[in-house]
Amino acid sequence: MRICLYTETALPKMGGQELVVDALARQYQKLGHEACVLAPHPRRLRTSDTSFPYPIYRHPRFFSTRFLVSWYRWWLLRLQRRWHFDVLHCHGVYPPGYLAALCRDRLGVPTLITSHGGDIRQGNLRLAKPIVQKRYQQALENADVLVSISRFTHDNFRRLHPNARIVSIPNGVDPEPFAMSAPRPDNLDPGIRSGEYIFFLGRLKNRKGVDLLLKALAQVPANGNVQLVIGGDGEERFALETLAAKLHLTDRVRFLGAVHGPGKIYLLQNALCTSIPSRDWEAFPLVVLESYAAGTPVLATRIPGLEDLVQPGKTGWLAPPESPSELAEVLTRNFADPNVVRSLRAAALNHVRGYSWHAVAQRHVQLYQDLLTSRSLAKTG
Repeated sequence: MRICLYTETALPKMGGQELVVDALARQYQKLGHEACVLAPHPRRLRTSDTSFPYPIYRHPRFFSTRFLVSWYRWWLLRLQRRWHFDVLHCHGVYPPGYLAALCRDRLGVPTLITSHGGDIRQGNLRLAKPIVQKRYQQALENADVLVSISRFTHDNFRRLHPNARIVSIPNGVDPEPFAMSAPRPDNLDPGIRSGEYIFFLGRLKNRKGVDLLLKALAQVPANGNVQLVIGGDGEERFALETLAAKLHLTDRVRFLGAVHGPGKIYLLQNALCTSIPSRDWEAFPLVVLESYAAGTPVLATRIPGLEDLVQPGKTGWLAPPESPSELAEVLTRNFADPNVVRSLRAAALNHVRGYSWHAVAQRHVQLYQDLLTSRSLAKTG
């Protein structure tokens, strides 16, 4: 089977959607299928597409979210003429899903759409534009299947297209890199001591709630060591560093910037817990599964996309959103009795077993095969 993954963003840009597309493409290859990725050229990033085990085809960046979008179907149709894919799986409703809808009859293959959350959430600015909203509807109505990665995306798909066929398949994780103890990075601050810090990993933006975590830490008694390690970068970094200084947390917090590879694994494996204090929504943050695979429980806020993944008292804790005092209460307990945290590690490791990328890719492939079989039967019937 030849599978085309059409996404509006792909590696080397780093983020959840990019990592999901890459993981699926790699797994399809391992399962004996052929996979390719179609994506726009990244902005201000040099591509190294030849380093991937699957082909990546690029087209120019979208000129606008409103004007000339339909012109980009030429690239999708050209790829079908050259590569002859059997299934088109769009990651993103608009523009990829919309362009697939425009080409539906000419492509003649099953089309699926996976949303990674932001494009279909209530309040999305694109959906406030009548023309774009109409194109969203066209994309959703012409897809054979909408793939939901969480209850959050399922509910938003249903809100936008009540009669859609929705199949739930979560994101995954590769547990193998987390199974072996990662070496401590040579340049890691010696004040960051194993089992004595909370770890945040993600983009530094307001929605992620890192400021709430800082305010919570300010309510926790200090013990002289670094107690919060922040891995990630973004537009809020300067404001967060300023807030840490204002709260007199400079000695207790470390901003590491972007962390990847063995360094990220080490920080996850050796954290007391991982914290995801997001404000309003998350679709399916991969860091939850990565933390579980590292044997580390998760402290998160009780919001859509997180409350389905974190089992209070088993794999972590849930606190109300926008509540530094509730976060502080959990942190205080964990710092006072680390044995309570260690007791959750086995449950976290056990919980993540059903989320391996291998198993997730197999579920996608079975869905593709079912669609192809149904289409074949419809033709012969």
